Formats: sequence, structure tokens, C-alpha cells
Amino acid sequence: MLECSVSVIFVPLPTDTTPVKNDHRHEMELTLLVIATFLLSAAAGWLTIPRIVMISKKKKLFDELSARKSHTGAVPRLGGVSFLPAFLFSFSLAVGLRYMLGLDVAAPHEMAIPREFMFLVSGATVLFCVGLADDLAGVGYRIKFLAQLLSAALLLCSGVWIDNLDGLFGLHHVPTAVGALLTVLVVVLLTNAYNLIDGIDGLCSGLSILALFTFGVWFLTHHIYVYAMMSMAMGGVVTIFFFYNVMGHRMKIFMGDTGSLLLGFVIAFLGLKFYDLNINGEFYRIDAAPAVFLGIVFIPAFDTVRVFCVRMAAGLSPFYPDRRHIHHKLLRIGLTHLQGTLVIVVLQACFILLNFLLRNVNINLLFGINLVLGVLLIQGLNALGGRIDVSSQHIAQNRVQNNSEK
Repeated sequence: MLECSVSVIFVPLPTDTTPVKNDHRHEMELTLLVIATFLLSAAAGWLTIPRIVMISKKKKLFDELSARKSHTGAVPRLGGVSFLPAFLFSFSLAVGLRYMLGLDVAAPHEMAIPREFMFLVSGATVLFCVGLADDLAGVGYRIKFLAQLLSAALLLCSGVWIDNLDGLFGLHHVPTAVGALLTVLVVVLLTNAYNLIDGIDGLCSGLSILALFTFGVWFLTHHIYVYAMMSMAMGGVVTIFFFYNVMGHRMKIFMGDTGSLLLGFVIAFLGLKFYDLNINGEFYRIDAAPAVFLGIVFIPAFDTVRVFCVRMAAGLSPFYPDRRHIHHKLLRIGLTHLQGTLVIVVLQACFILLNFLLRNVNINLLFGINLVLGVLLIQGLNALGGRIDVSSQHIAQNRVQNNSEK
């Protein structure tokens, strides 16, 4: 008998596109959840801020008037009280819905979020309580500074800290103690920066919205959804506050230290996470990440360092209250609160755009460009303010002469 062997050749079928569609659907659902986080936070702010205004007026909890303040009239200063509850509510609910709906992503960079979030909330609560005490009864700068140090130390415990300068000043990996110290300095600097920049209507909230949305969009476009949710959880309530602060009229309100300290702290955390993912992450890479981080928060950070240096050079405490900040310079030029805010926010947006366009150039070059532009900006404002002061003096002298001739 003849034996026949039959060979069966299996030809692979075209790859099924269903998983790809599912991936796209999955990403769209997570994107919608990020948007929902913003809307939940905004809704919480919309419900709470008007009631805070009414309670503040009833209890006469107004911002104190002084020579340093640039507003008139009785304005409540407890708007920041709404920030932490709205942030916790919207972020916790959105993350809970994410897992309930089966939208969890087992990504390595998201596995640390429970630990990070716990220490972030712990530090935020410390600043919230100290800021509230300051808004209600007044707290010395030493106590606020100690609270900032404690919050920065708690953030270190979350595991988000600086361990690599990525070539800045020729340095890469740094010793643990040096990295911890640098992290504390960055957190304290940004916490103070957003606190001190809160000098005219809409400025601190406008700059915060810009930074929060920049981080949020970057996290979202790189599919790091949990940190995008965190950015939007704070961005929503701050956006609502901005409108009440700038266009509130009878419902006008300030955020106080309760809000500004919290904003600086949360922005510092998000910035350090952005920094860490770009330097230590395997899938995300901006060559000049530390310089880009600086660019995102440049005006508040640069202005604070500049003012601290000027005060210390004059033999004063770095926390000595005065009118040396960039927004004071714009007011002296003759701009209104809204005009000054718009100018500074647009300038900050330009810094962000510039830094992302140059994100892959040499880190020291980009860092230097930021500093040079900052110095030129301040010098330009000083020159313009000086000319206006001189012209004002001439006008006053002419009036005196005219009156004496009459």
C-alpha cells in the first residue's frame, strides 16, 4: 500500500482590530472621566463659594485693609476654604468610579498613587489648617514656614522627590540627603511663591489654572490618567473661584492663605511628578525636564526668589511685607487689577510655550534663557515705572508752578 502524507499549512488570518477599538474606547472613557473630574470639582465650587461669601458677610469675616493691600471695601477672604473639600470630593469620586467601571490600568507609574495621595493629603491638611487660622485670626510667618517645612517633609515620604538633576549645572544623580534638601526647597519655594503672588484680583488663581491645566493636559496626552484627574480636581474649583474673585461684584471673595498655600503645594507635587516621570520613566522623555518644570511656574518662582534676595540685600527678613512684587510694578505703571493679571498670565503662558518648544535643547541653555528673560522683564518694568514716576513728578511740579503764578 502506498502511504500518503498530507501537510497542512496554516495561513495566519489578518489581525483582529477589535482589541485596538477596545483600547481606543478605553482611552476615550478615561478621558471623559478626567473631564468629569473637572466638572465635579467645578460643581462643588459653584455650590460652596457663594455660601462661603454669605456666611463671611454675616459673620463679618473680611480681609483687613492696610497700606500693602490694593483693594478697597470689605471683601471676604475665605474662598480657599472650598478648595480642599472640592479637590478631595471630585478626585476620590472619579477614581472610585474608574475602578467601579473597570477602567483601572495596571500601569507601573500609577501603582504608587495610594501612598502618594495619602502623604499629599496629609501635607495639604497641615497647610489648610494653618492657612485657615491665619485668615481667621492671623499667624506669624515663622509658624507658616514651619508648616511648609512639615508639609514638604511629608511629601518626601510619598516617594516623589528629586534624585537626578539630569545634567543641570553638569550634575546628574545626587546623594539622597542632597536630593531630599532640594525637594524641600522646591516645595517650600513654590508654596510661598503662589502665596506671595496673591496680591491682585485673579492673579494667583489665573497662574494656578495655567499650571494645573498644563500638567493636566500633559498627563492626559501621555495616558497618565490618575495625575490628570488630580490636576483637574484642583483646576475645577479654582476656575469657579476665579470668576467670583474677578467678576463677583457683590459676591466678590479672596482665597486667603487657605487657598494660596494649598495651590502652591499641590502644584509643587504635580511638578515633581512631571519631573520624575520624564527623568526616571521609561516611556516619557523631555530632555530638559527640570528647566521645563521651572518654565511652567516661572513667574511666581522667579518673582519670589528675586524679592527674597532684594529684601535680604537690604538687611530685611525675606518675609518682610512690602510692594516689590511684579504685580505691584504693573499697578504703579497704571494698570488695573484685571489688566495686570492678564499681562502676567499671558507672559507666563509665553514662558510655558517657549519651554515646551525648546524642551529638547540643552538643559543649561534653556535654564539660562528663562533667567535672562526674567531679568529683562523686571528691568523693563523698572525702567517703565521710573519714566512714569518722573513724568508724574513733572506734572505735579507744573501744577504747583501754575498755581503759584495765578
